[in-house]
Amino acid sequence: MTLNDIKVGDTVCLDDFSHNQSVYFKLISLGLLPGDQVIVMGRAPFGGPISIKHGSETFFALRRSEALKVQVKTSTKAL
Repeated sequence: MTLNDIKVGDTVCLDDFSHNQSVYFKLISLGLLPGDQVIVMGRAPFGGPISIKHGSETFFALRRSEALKVQVKTSTKAL
């Protein structure tokens, strides 16, 4: 399952994003590591970016093409 498949409001755990170097370095530079939890906060229409929340105060957006390269798994813990 990829980050692009997640519904707005769902919490997931980042599993693997090492297969694409540009996505890997972008997420690492934002402070995200495999195993971190994120919440999908919104989706822009017409294939626009996906808004993500990490931690209590960090918000950012990923292009859908980038979200397709981020493997996630469902999370049972809430942020």
